[in-house]
Amino acid sequence: MSKKITFFSKLKFLIMGLLFLIIFGIVIGLLITVALDSKNAEAQNLPSSSEKIEEIDTEETSITEATMSFEPETSEFTIPADDTALLIGRDLTAGVYKLVSDMPTAFYRISMTPQANFIDIKDNDVFSKFTYIKVEDGEYLTLIDATAIPLDEAPVTSFENIATHKNAKYLVGKDINPGSYTVYPDDKYGFVEISSEPINTPSNIVLSSYISSPISINLVEGQFFKISQSKITLNQ
Repeated sequence: MSKKITFFSKLKFLIMGLLFLIIFGIVIGLLITVALDSKNAEAQNLPSSSEKIEEIDTEETSITEATMSFEPETSEFTIPADDTALLIGRDLTAGVYKLVSDMPTAFYRISMTPQANFIDIKDNDVFSKFTYIKVEDGEYLTLIDATAIPLDEAPVTSFENIATHKNAKYLVGKDINPGSYTVYPDDKYGFVEISSEPINTPSNIVLSSYISSPISINLVEGQFFKISQSKITLNQ
């Protein structure tokens, strides 16, 4: 009798297990069906979503173009210039200028772009009272505490006052007469430079040296003579 009970018990558990598997399969099937239906619905909505994205991109493009300056003739974008930079050929005529200042020290910078990155700087210097520069069309000139005067209109700096200008550049024949001079360092060291042009390039340099003792120099008309922390006297 006990063996029959055991057989029917096992049969009952087997039937219940089969029913569980059937019900589990049905539930899984329903979940898969719902997921597929949801995916199909999303696929049907994709075109409208793409249209919205395209509309947004179009709006962003129009805003970007409105904020940039575009030159149709040259097909180039222009960058606003630095307000302190003078564009040679537009704000100032190309040529040689004498920079003068009422301040103890002044500054100038000649660069190829208004932003004046390090590699774009052509010439720059700190000077006292006055100096000379040469600028060409397309360059940018930035001045601090200085005024640019065309060479033919520039005032003459009297030689009698040269000893008071320890950091300046002179035009020989205009600010100082040609001749033989002695340059003295004002302190332990001084600097002297002679060039054929206001812009110092290797081909223009006649003399460029730091000095710790007096040296004798010969100045020729048309040369540019620069001293720093130094004084000069005419040789007799």
